[in-house]
Amino acid sequence: MAVVSDVIGERYTHAQIDNMMEAAGIEREKPPGGNRQVKTRGWLQSANQTSADPLGTLGKVIIELMEVQDSSLEWDVKVVEPRRARVRRALGEYGLTYIRGGYIVTVGTTAVSKTLEGIIRARDLAGLQTEFDRIYENLELDPASAVTASCALLESLFKTYIEENGLDIPSDQSVKPLWKVIRSDLKFDPAATADDDLKTILSGLAAIVEGTGSLRTHKGSAHGHGKTKYKLKPRHARLAAHAAFTLASFVLEAWGERG
Repeated sequence: MAVVSDVIGERYTHAQIDNMMEAAGIEREKPPGGNRQVKTRGWLQSANQTSADPLGTLGKVIIELMEVQDSSLEWDVKVVEPRRARVRRALGEYGLTYIRGGYIVTVGTTAVSKTLEGIIRARDLAGLQTEFDRIYENLELDPASAVTASCALLESLFKTYIEENGLDIPSDQSVKPLWKVIRSDLKFDPAATADDDLKTILSGLAAIVEGTGSLRTHKGSAHGHGKTKYKLKPRHARLAAHAAFTLASFVLEAWGERG
């Protein structure tokens, strides 16, 4: 509440704040007083007291902030995006995330996923960021799409690595053939590893690739299905996503050490 009040108070006028809150369905006899930050906090406190779905109301309140682009793209990137990032971080601290359309949902975040996102942003890997965001947008609402995005994140990472290191990309650009190129170049092949413990772990990485690719093919949203279809649940999507995050983080860290 504090972060949203601060961010909205910085950007919008008193009249805009009142209109925004009323449009979100927050009920009050009259708008709260005080400066813009205090006014916003008063509206949000009323939402907590009167709304049957306070998070749903909050999603409606911040939809314009989170989604509407300013006419000046440069201004939007420099001024608005840092404010959006503040809101995302505040939500993330409580296991929440904002998804397009004004929805705030609960997701499972881990230290690995936070580390991975930091690396993605630091290296400006736009393709990976797109899939990373798509995973979290769909974990709760569309687990099959989250599984598809988990596999696509790995494919995007592998293709980026191959291109930037001047390697030959395989004719079959699905995740398993791409992984074989990465595994060979980064010396991740279990057969070439002397340590039995590392050999076991590296074999597990190969299993992540195969399992994620197979789950995407058989249960994800990228392909049609027959009469019998296993219903994926959010926990299954989180399993696939966190496995993909672990593998992607390891690849990126190994790549960074070589650089």
